[in-house]
Amino acid sequence: MIDTQLKDKVVLVTGANHGIGAATAKAFSAEGAAVAIHYLQVPRADAAAGTYKLLHEIKGRAAAEALVGEIEERDGRAIFVAGDLSDPLTIPSLFDHVEQAFGGVDVLVNNAAHCEDPDTIYTTSAGSIDRTFAVNVRATVLLIAEFVRRFQQRRGTYGRIINLSTDAAQSFAGQISYGASKATVEAFTRSIAREAGPLGITVNTVAPGPVQTGYLTPHREEEQRQLIPLGRVGRPEDIADAIVFLASKQARWLTGNVIKVSGGHCL
Repeated sequence: MIDTQLKDKVVLVTGANHGIGAATAKAFSAEGAAVAIHYLQVPRADAAAGTYKLLHEIKGRAAAEALVGEIEERDGRAIFVAGDLSDPLTIPSLFDHVEQAFGGVDVLVNNAAHCEDPDTIYTTSAGSIDRTFAVNVRATVLLIAEFVRRFQQRRGTYGRIINLSTDAAQSFAGQISYGASKATVEAFTRSIAREAGPLGITVNTVAPGPVQTGYLTPHREEEQRQLIPLGRVGRPEDIADAIVFLASKQARWLTGNVIKVSGGHCL
């Protein structure tokens, strides 16, 4: 085992109340970090009206509270904070909440994502494209910009940014806007890594393959398993471990990378 040297670091994970985000929050807590768990609380009226037609169920506050409770039971430190990342005004207040609880953010994990079904050239619309890019691209970049600005202000010495993409970003039929948004995140990763590097901030992206977070039916999971050289779909913990490594001291000279964590899927 290695010492990640993440003890007492402050970590903000977006979309952290379920799936990969929740596994990531728990993994950082296990390393001694203080973790801020961001989540989206969908207004009941919108949920009832079916305004959000997404691939993943939105878990909301109850899941965030439960995760904080689980971390605290293990003597970890965690808070939860709601925020709609499609609203740019959410982003400064999100950092304010974290700083009031734990101090300046050392590690930013841009995990939150918006995806719709169907998302094909036959069904796409201005609204679906805008919603997808508002969260997956615009919010990701604005979160990074806010992180960098505050890092400069407090003269930070330890900065890690880890974005989430998908291993199918370059060609994702059936999820065209989602895939394109993630390819855009990968491009931003490389550019921002060059700009933020002189500050001592590393910027990397993890691109998962198929991960069972509850959305894969048994039939679909078996289909994907046959396409993966390592013989199984991913677990949230597989991705969380890679994210924690990129945030660790040992990854200090890694920046501008897009790392596939996919069991060999989409090579």
